[in-house]
Amino acid sequence: MFDNLVAAHWRKMAAAVAAGVLLTGCAMTPNGQGGVLMGLDTAELFGTPISTFRLLDGTEGTLRKDPQGKYSIKLSQAFRVVPLANAITARVARVENVGARTVVIVETQERGCAYRYEVLAFQGSDVLQWSVGNCKDRPRVELAADGKSLNIDFPNYNRLARQVYTDSRLLNTSVAVPPGVDTRAQPFADDALRAIGPAIVSLPAGDAAGRVIPAPPAPAAAPVAAPKANSRTTAKARRQEAPARTAAPVNSLPAPRAAAPAPAAAPMIFQAEEVKPVVIDLRK
Repeated sequence: MFDNLVAAHWRKMAAAVAAGVLLTGCAMTPNGQGGVLMGLDTAELFGTPISTFRLLDGTEGTLRKDPQGKYSIKLSQAFRVVPLANAITARVARVENVGARTVVIVETQERGCAYRYEVLAFQGSDVLQWSVGNCKDRPRVELAADGKSLNIDFPNYNRLARQVYTDSRLLNTSVAVPPGVDTRAQPFADDALRAIGPAIVSLPAGDAAGRVIPAPPAPAAAPVAAPKANSRTTAKARRQEAPARTAAPVNSLPAPRAAAPAPAAAPMIFQAEEVKPVVIDLRK
């Protein structure tokens, strides 16, 4: 009788352990047809965690690699994962809190594309995902001073191709190259996606038209004091100038009117276009 009770107790414990393994080792991934596939999370059970990051709500996300070399991101409070299906390498390059979301930029390498970037905006179980990049450059990423927008700049010949993340949207535009920025520099940004060399001039918050804040003007040079004139020379010059001031000019003409300054050339303004995201609900 006692042996039967012990055996039953151990069977219950084994079942609880197995259930725990199944719960922690399950993952749901999109099936490409609006649904999800339920399966064993091999990355959780047998894979390698690459790095972790913390969200605004205090939960954590983990970039993982499974035994087959597939990369994905999983939040600590969700079963569903965010797959990085085409990545052959991946790393978390930048994490910023922008407005109500945590924006995570993952640098990946794909076949035939050395630099591809996944922009992921997390808020609770809601994820917005965009893919950006030109396959040959790291972007410079700069958070606005008010923390409400994030600029992602790629070199594009004599301009910058800019993606602006703000208010759960990603806007694509083109802006002029600020002074001191070399679009031919290799690399264009460091591993943390920060500028190498002179920093990029930030745009004002909410300005997606590409206008750049001008540098403050240089201070004007102090006027040079004129040398003091001799008192006798000054008096003689005044007596000689007096008849000239009182004599009426002959055939005088009115002074020509100064020409109006030419209007400044209008800046080239490129309208911003919104890039539609992939929307993932980690609860489903």
